[in-house]
Amino acid sequence: MSAGKNLLLMCLLGLLAGCNQADDSEAEAAPEGAQPRLVLAAEVHPAANRGATFTGVVAARTESELGFRVAGKVIERRIDPGQRVNKGDVLLVLDVDDFELALRAANNRVRSAQASLQQARDDEKRYRELAEKGAVSRRAFDEVVTGLRVAEANMASARADAAQVENQRGYSTLSADADGVITDVLVDRGQVVAAGQVVATLAHSGAREAVISIPETQRHLADHNAAAQLFGDPDTVIPAKLRELSAAADPITRTYRARYVLGDGEAPLAIGSTISIHLDDSASSALTRVPLGALYDRGQGVGVWVIEDASRVRFTPVTVASLGQEYALLSAGLEEGQQIVALGAHLLHEGDAVELLPPPSWAVDSAARTL
Repeated sequence: MSAGKNLLLMCLLGLLAGCNQADDSEAEAAPEGAQPRLVLAAEVHPAANRGATFTGVVAARTESELGFRVAGKVIERRIDPGQRVNKGDVLLVLDVDDFELALRAANNRVRSAQASLQQARDDEKRYRELAEKGAVSRRAFDEVVTGLRVAEANMASARADAAQVENQRGYSTLSADADGVITDVLVDRGQVVAAGQVVATLAHSGAREAVISIPETQRHLADHNAAAQLFGDPDTVIPAKLRELSAAADPITRTYRARYVLGDGEAPLAIGSTISIHLDDSASSALTRVPLGALYDRGQGVGVWVIEDASRVRFTPVTVASLGQEYALLSAGLEEGQQIVALGAHLLHEGDAVELLPPPSWAVDSAARTL
């Protein structure tokens, strides 16, 4: 409060003290016919909603970072950022020459293993007949049977290798795994990429969400009523609902990431557009606000003097929720619209007659700014 305000307040208190005789007994009732005491009155107002507004971006609920499962050289790029794609559409293609050669070699190994397997089967059949006639030893027959088992295993391995190489050839084509919009493309024709390297980003069709960061001190507001407004369309208010709140704060910013579903989840909102989320503080909306000077403790708890019929005061206990620089927030005791004594509370007694002073201009301006 400025020096001018302090001086004016001192003058008012002096006027109140000069016009009223303090009584040593605070419980003493006002005598009949006593001169009304001059007081400065104030009206009880509801506390302003102390919610908060955070700025974030629109994002898809599901966003995939796409990459090839094999390394190679990009020879085709069929997409650009912002392009809509359908599930199965080809996005990027790698050079398949090396994969064709590898597949040819793998198929040759399969044919070789197949020939060896056929030879081992023929040997096993011949040695079995000889062993039954006693023409060969049991050990020699067992060695032939072992050779057959090895040939069968080699055949299975060669076929698996060929299937793997064929899969790798198929991995040289990158296709969309869902309907959506390409939000970024990180490679171009001629570029050599590694297996698993992110080459494009796909925002899936469907729900759109707002992603914001909430400070530690306001994390409790995350699940309160939320409403969204686009930066380019402030007149449109979109209902929002919390879907996800990170359990741990970001180690650098010390904020919690929150994701809110916008509207019915199907709103055609542009990915990456700026959006603001306002979170209501429903607890503060149930509070009332009074000037600090209205609070008075008679030794039995804090209360205020309520002015009844614009002429008499009644002491009413209140519950203080919080204290500010100029006002106190109360959680119980008063109702909106009641008249209370803002200055001079310490000079009053139960049932005193009062006369209301007009509020000074600085008090009117200050009250207007806080509404």
